[in-house]
Amino acid sequence: MVSLKKIILFILLLAEAFAGSAKLIAQQSASGKPIIIKSPDAVVSLSVTNKNGKLYYTVEFNNKTIIEPSALSMLVNGKMIAENVTTGKILRQKTNEVYAFRGVHNMAANKYNGATIVFAGMGAFTLEARVFNDGVAFRYLISNKDSAVIEKEFTTFTIPAGSIIWSQPNIKYYEGRYGKKLIDTIKPGELIGPPVTIELPGNAGYAAITEGGLTDFAGMSLIVNGKRTMQANLSGITKKNGNIETPWRIIEIGKDLNTMLNCDIIANVSPAHDKKLFPQGYNTEWVKPGRSVWSWLAGRGAVTLEIMKKFSDLAAQLGFEYNLVDEGWANWKDSVNHKDHWDMMKELVDYSATKGVKIWVWKAYPDRRGIPGIKDPKQRIAFFKKCKELGIVGLKVDFFDNEAQEIIQFYQAALKDAAVYHLMMDFHGANKPTGETRTWPNEMTREAIRGMEGRPPWAQHNTVLPFTRYLAGHADFTPLHFGDRMGEVSWAHHIASMVVFTSPFLCIGADPQTILDNPCKEMILSIPPVWDETIVLPQSKIGELVVFARRKGDTWFVAAMNGLKEPTIINIDLSFLKNGSYLLSSVKDDSNKQGNALLANEKLSSASTLQIRLNANGGFVGKFEK
Repeated sequence: MVSLKKIILFILLLAEAFAGSAKLIAQQSASGKPIIIKSPDAVVSLSVTNKNGKLYYTVEFNNKTIIEPSALSMLVNGKMIAENVTTGKILRQKTNEVYAFRGVHNMAANKYNGATIVFAGMGAFTLEARVFNDGVAFRYLISNKDSAVIEKEFTTFTIPAGSIIWSQPNIKYYEGRYGKKLIDTIKPGELIGPPVTIELPGNAGYAAITEGGLTDFAGMSLIVNGKRTMQANLSGITKKNGNIETPWRIIEIGKDLNTMLNCDIIANVSPAHDKKLFPQGYNTEWVKPGRSVWSWLAGRGAVTLEIMKKFSDLAAQLGFEYNLVDEGWANWKDSVNHKDHWDMMKELVDYSATKGVKIWVWKAYPDRRGIPGIKDPKQRIAFFKKCKELGIVGLKVDFFDNEAQEIIQFYQAALKDAAVYHLMMDFHGANKPTGETRTWPNEMTREAIRGMEGRPPWAQHNTVLPFTRYLAGHADFTPLHFGDRMGEVSWAHHIASMVVFTSPFLCIGADPQTILDNPCKEMILSIPPVWDETIVLPQSKIGELVVFARRKGDTWFVAAMNGLKEPTIINIDLSFLKNGSYLLSSVKDDSNKQGNALLANEKLSSASTLQIRLNANGGFVGKFEK
């Protein structure tokens, strides 16, 4: 059934096509008079102003400008959209709903005041905008009968002087290291892979720029194009037939880091899941978050059938649900017993099943090393079908390395095909998430992050990621290591990253045997892959300190990671706990050795204060049980 909202939008688009009529012109608002949309709590506002036929928007938060007048425009079929326009009809709406979600919390809030605004003239289009209590989102709706090429976007974001920018430069597969810069010093031409996080001057709060609802369009990165101004930078052209709906341009806003992390705008603007494919949503029977062993960083030999059986044994000993078999399995061959790689994979799947462990497999998107990829739809469906027949439950698909329209289309098609064959997905060498997990609950994680496959140092990087990359959604960092990638951080810091870094497919980088042999094993094995609630505690500071409280059921975890090169002591207010007494089991830094930890148990209540001493580059994990 077509929703009333869609009918209204297309009526508006139809009206736009006849924008030259006297009737429509008569309803235009006065030139230069801003159209203002305020958030339900009236703290955030979006203003759209028509200045001599060109459109600009401004965003305010707590009566302070956080996006200064910035341009709205794009080039479609050689024609500038949103220029030489007059302002026409305005339709206002509001929404207030909650829905089940999977990420930093299990319920998302979608509450906003919105407007669809028709602009007539040479660059006619409709702007759809929504203003939430924690940010704004807008997109372009363009009437189009036949084929169209979206060549370039000129949407800009002008940031207040004195703002601090946290950004990374990789716009292909988003694995850059984040750096800190003053917006006034960033030079034109610099590339930024969103989200870019902004510390506003004068302790005014935070903002982050990214996109959402990216389903059939070139992805958006950012390029600095002038003093304090970033411009949307599309990853190639976009080809469309019929009416055009762009992805949403999103500015998340918050007074504190807790507001930023718990922002649901990216999910809110993304399509809901298909109930036929996912009848119970995130609780659909074959969609199972879990923890996985992974041989790639473990340093225990090649990807062979016998070694993978050993990893399934280790997964069973740890109580982990999955074993991820990485690149190399497609070359398996047993000439003696006349078995190919599929026969041998079936042997691994059946063997692992006896241990209570299920198998994920790695696959390249393009052809690679003589092995066909799954870029072609027929090859993809045949591969998915075979995986389903063998009992494989998930796929790690790798080497996209850009966010062109064809890649974005592949994600959507592959997630749908995977849903048909009851397969979960993990995308590597990929771009930022843009709300796919709401539409496709079988997307369990994706990379688009500089994770454990990289090299130390970790400390500052790990304390930047929760407030930059993770604002976009889940990420396959593959946390935890006790070997050569441990770096300068402590055991407790590594274990804390398992709590802080959200990934419903929680793939662990460490050699499983080093976990079994570690005195912190019990804590490691108790960390769940999904959470019901997350609170960023006020001691947190980007690039210096992360302190999270996360709840699963009735159990709370507190995790801290120190990004500084000196020890620190923090005092945690435990009022987030419900009334009653709790047993706290904790993993603390050993002040004499990073490669060790101290274990402790004590009784506390919500009225208590917890004091934590962190080593330089150290960490802490505490579990509170009733």
